[in-house]
Amino acid sequence: MTISSQVILKSALAAFVVLAPLPAAAQSSAPVRLADLKLKIDPAQTTVSGISSGAYMAGQFQVAYSGLVKAAGLVAGGPYACAEVSEGGIAPAVVALKRCMDVAMGAPDVDALVANAKSREKAKDIDPLSNMAQSKIYLFNGDGDVTVKRPVADATDRFYKALGVPEANVSYVKLPKAAHAYITDGYGAACDFIPKEGEKSEYINNCQYDQAGAIVRFFYADARIPNAPAAARQPQLFNQAPFVGDPSRSGMAKTGYVYVPEVCEGGQQTCRIHVAFHGCQMASNLIGDHFAVHAGYNRWADVNNIVVLYPQIDGAAKPTSNPKACWDWFGYTGYDFARKGGFQMTAVRKMIGALAGE
Repeated sequence: MTISSQVILKSALAAFVVLAPLPAAAQSSAPVRLADLKLKIDPAQTTVSGISSGAYMAGQFQVAYSGLVKAAGLVAGGPYACAEVSEGGIAPAVVALKRCMDVAMGAPDVDALVANAKSREKAKDIDPLSNMAQSKIYLFNGDGDVTVKRPVADATDRFYKALGVPEANVSYVKLPKAAHAYITDGYGAACDFIPKEGEKSEYINNCQYDQAGAIVRFFYADARIPNAPAAARQPQLFNQAPFVGDPSRSGMAKTGYVYVPEVCEGGQQTCRIHVAFHGCQMASNLIGDHFAVHAGYNRWADVNNIVVLYPQIDGAAKPTSNPKACWDWFGYTGYDFARKGGFQMTAVRKMIGALAGE
């Protein structure tokens, strides 16, 4: 990487999120092995969601593995492989900043993105796009989001519909006042809070909107509404090391979080998997388990037989190209970041396999 491209990449990351790190929460127990949980999983009901860089990761993971992943929730994110599609070979980091977040270069070109996805399908880099006709997609963009602009979210809506996702299978929520953050009903900063440079934040805002609940109810037709205001237990640390390979290449942390409802323990009942991807500056080495505890998924998981996986990035693993602990949606791990062969894509797929006993 040249010095100039390093500067561009750092600028893109700084613009994507300006949050200051918070101390990670202390962990009181040794990480578990996913395979040791001995769960009984129905892989046909696997779903994903994410915020910001995690939204891009959720979207690219679902498109790449659409034969497995039935639904994706993109909170403040954009369309599949947005950063790798440009005219004239512009660096993905620049495209990410100027077209897939801000729109200084214009909004994402939906036709070009669809053509790119079809070329990836033809090369067998991703699953058949015909699977998208059965997919469910939840999209969210706040009126106060100055990081991922509304035209990007609008392009994402058009992209999925162009791939054959039925209108009824797309839920596109636009919330007044909401800034660029994961949204909750009761936890976090003010709904319109936008941190200044160096200001501490967990990137979770309270808009009196249960985003996790909205996602679960949209994804699962049989979803039950929890009565409890909080989850029955805490998420557990699990060992990511067997899945991530060399952290200096994959950019991933040595541990992640998994939430296992009591009814799922030891294979008592058949359960399903939801993967929740944190955003930049929301990884465990920066905010501890706060996203895994407070995003809101776990209390819904308790009454809906859902095992929630919270895989983790580590900003220290690739400090030059990924200092903000973002998921790779702009190529810092390699050209195949959005394909089934990408480091992070493969790692998360293996985690799902371990939970499912594959």
